[in-house]
Amino acid sequence: MKRVLRPIQGLMWTIVLGVTGLGLVLPVACAAQGFDAAVAGVVRDASGTPQMGALVELLRADASVVTSTLTDTHGRYILPAVLPGKYELRATAAFFVPSRRPDLQLHAGTQAVVNLTMNSLFEAENWLPAQRRRADEAADDWKWTLRSTANRPLLRLVDPQSGLEVSSSAERAPAASTQGQVALINGDGAFGDGGVHQVLVFNRTVEGGDGMVLRADIGAPETGLVAPSVEVTTGYERRSAMGGATRLVTSYQSHPELTDGFAPGFQVMQVASTEQLAMGDAVLIDVGTLLEAEQLQATRIASEPYLRVTMKPGDDVVVEYRMATGRELQNSSDLDRLKMQVNALSDANGRPLLNTGRHQEISISRKLNKTVVSAAVFSDRFDHGELAGSGLLNRAELGGSSMIEDPTTGTFHLAAAGYSGRGLSGSVMQPLTPSLSLWGEYDLGTALRINSADGGVPTLAELQSNLTAHTTQAASVAIRGKILRSGTGVKAEYRWQPVRSLTQVNAYNTAEGDAYLSFYLRQRLHCGRFLPQGLDAVVEANNLLEQGYQPVLAPDGHTLFLAQIPRAVQGGLAFNF
Repeated sequence: MKRVLRPIQGLMWTIVLGVTGLGLVLPVACAAQGFDAAVAGVVRDASGTPQMGALVELLRADASVVTSTLTDTHGRYILPAVLPGKYELRATAAFFVPSRRPDLQLHAGTQAVVNLTMNSLFEAENWLPAQRRRADEAADDWKWTLRSTANRPLLRLVDPQSGLEVSSSAERAPAASTQGQVALINGDGAFGDGGVHQVLVFNRTVEGGDGMVLRADIGAPETGLVAPSVEVTTGYERRSAMGGATRLVTSYQSHPELTDGFAPGFQVMQVASTEQLAMGDAVLIDVGTLLEAEQLQATRIASEPYLRVTMKPGDDVVVEYRMATGRELQNSSDLDRLKMQVNALSDANGRPLLNTGRHQEISISRKLNKTVVSAAVFSDRFDHGELAGSGLLNRAELGGSSMIEDPTTGTFHLAAAGYSGRGLSGSVMQPLTPSLSLWGEYDLGTALRINSADGGVPTLAELQSNLTAHTTQAASVAIRGKILRSGTGVKAEYRWQPVRSLTQVNAYNTAEGDAYLSFYLRQRLHCGRFLPQGLDAVVEANNLLEQGYQPVLAPDGHTLFLAQIPRAVQGGLAFNF
């Protein structure tokens, strides 16, 4: 019996000692776990798409790595069992600018949820002063499709298994979406854009984020003596897996109201293609070409290529080189303008003259806290000068004058000799609110001006000998953006340059409608049941005070006026669906 009890007693002592040891170890382990911290979250790109395979690192104050992990298929990560303290959290991935969360304080026994957003080089340069465009030029139309809610997180929820906040877009690919706009606009004073215009814009986003757009504009001149103008624009964008994009936009315009004195009718066909290529996280190459065919008394075809190289040597510094041969297309974002400008010029025989030339520029921009400061040097060459003016002419007076007139608005374009020059520019952008910014700009460059020694009024025949390319300056101050409380889109600007200047200083960086006092307002209307949802009112005015007008005598002796930009006022309603 004793021989049987001894093994049993030994087994019992072993179990007792094991349970006692386990009882001592478990409290210590649980206590240690209770004093640990953890950090978790979701890593997305700027459009809200979760990023799989992003490297998430927790760094000490000396930049050494404490622990790291990779995000899963839904962009989620978790870093458990971290000692409490102050750290920096960093997320990195190929073709993305690293995202950092400094001064992250982790407390014992808690799990911090930190969601990170990584910008590609394309989004990272959005804080730069972009190429200035007219505020009403359907930039929203194209971006409705490319940046619609189909490309953003539609619903935020908490995953019950991990306790992490995730997006519904993490569970599925971007869905297709369709949006549209119908607008009725009336105005006067803008060359080639008078009378009542009916506009239809149709956007379609397909799965994967690719986008298509169609814009149709039919104008009815107020005189009713000519056929209506027609403008049709179609566009397509394909997003690449490397973060770039390929765009193709085709535009056709027919303006039977425009005349050069021989026969009415101006037509232009444009095909624009652009390609963006990212080389790592620091270099973006943007190239493209605009093929343009214009017809008046004859047909002329030209190609206008451009090149734009953006380098990002630091987090807050961007260096850029630009080369452009036309003002219409200088980078891929210019294709956001679905409404092309009517730049009609002709020689004395009625043959069209293309607005070609060459612009080269090197600029550097730096972000100081929230303020963006930019400086640039540039050189310009224009094959033909373009003068704008107002005043009615007889068709017989137009012949042999290198002029194209728009009788519906009483404005005209006049061709002048080409010129070239060099200059420099600087700008400052200061955010006033998250959606509203204050801009200040200064330009020193070359412009055409009337150089009359006796101060008399030249005739059209004498005008060429009285025009000289002169180094001059211009300055502007503007407020641009959106008032969130009222939902009002606004652009108010005053651009000054000497009175006798007839062309814009630094023309390749200045929107064609910017001269003296101008403003643009877009207001969503909320009137309950009386008006449909999605109705906007739009008002735009250029050179409202009619400044900078210079007199010139027509062949019959009456006075015409040359102006950098003639006064133009437009307004209308747009219904979005």
